[in-house]
Amino acid sequence: MQGRGRRGFGVIAVGLLMALAPVPGAHAGAEGLDAAAPPTIVSADLTPDGFDRYQFGVLPAPDAGADRGPTVTLTSTRSNRGANLRTVWWLDGARPTVDQESCVTWTEHSGPIVQAGVALRVRRVDDHTQAITVTNNIMWGARNGWNVHLWNGGGRGELIGQSVLSYSFGSSPLAVPPLPWRLCARVVGTTLEFKAWSLALHPGEPAWSDPGFGTSFFLPRGWIYPGQGGWYAGHLQPGDTTVFGALRSAPLHVGSIAQIAIATHTVADHIKRQVAASLVVGVQPVAV
Repeated sequence: MQGRGRRGFGVIAVGLLMALAPVPGAHAGAEGLDAAAPPTIVSADLTPDGFDRYQFGVLPAPDAGADRGPTVTLTSTRSNRGANLRTVWWLDGARPTVDQESCVTWTEHSGPIVQAGVALRVRRVDDHTQAITVTNNIMWGARNGWNVHLWNGGGRGELIGQSVLSYSFGSSPLAVPPLPWRLCARVVGTTLEFKAWSLALHPGEPAWSDPGFGTSFFLPRGWIYPGQGGWYAGHLQPGDTTVFGALRSAPLHVGSIAQIAIATHTVADHIKRQVAASLVVGVQPVAV
């Protein structure tokens, strides 16, 4: 479905402070926002759909802690007409970085095709938004799949990675685990890693290298640049609502040993996918 127009950045004032926290295998930077000043959320549409828009509602973190970030509710207004609006957002005031991590807990949604995810290296280029996204698959209801897209204008993302997490999300696309779901993704140089799991079944955070909960991909040339780490929502039909909790975004400072480990893990994942693809003939990935 093609968009019916184009919109730029939107800025939404909110009374909250984003928690920045370390991640396993890397050191999170200390830069953040001034606690005395009310921060703002900035949003940008990857695929504008006419004059459709999402309304943002924000609640501060309920208490201190690395995984107790703010809660954001997105609502597709009743006046909206389509369901192809894809939006990314981030916290204003943070310095753009090359290496970064974003995490989110998806707690609820009211529509059958609502899509959740995170966004990395988001930046404005000329008249469009450039970003890397990791999103839950919605095509054919196969929500045990996860997709990696590159967005660089034109209203269409380029699918560069796809993974079915049959261990953590079930082998059947119609029998996925209950919400809340936690998703974390990070980019370090040319590599992207993500992991996703149901907090209802796996309360603890899995390791980045655990193949049951995620995988990693190499990014194409030209996709290593400073940008914002943030979050993603898409395909809300008029009246739909979705809620994201424990939002966290942080810059990463990765040492040389950790970089080698991440690259080695990504090479191993690539080889496994190549072997698996050689065993399946005539099957093409389909993702939204």
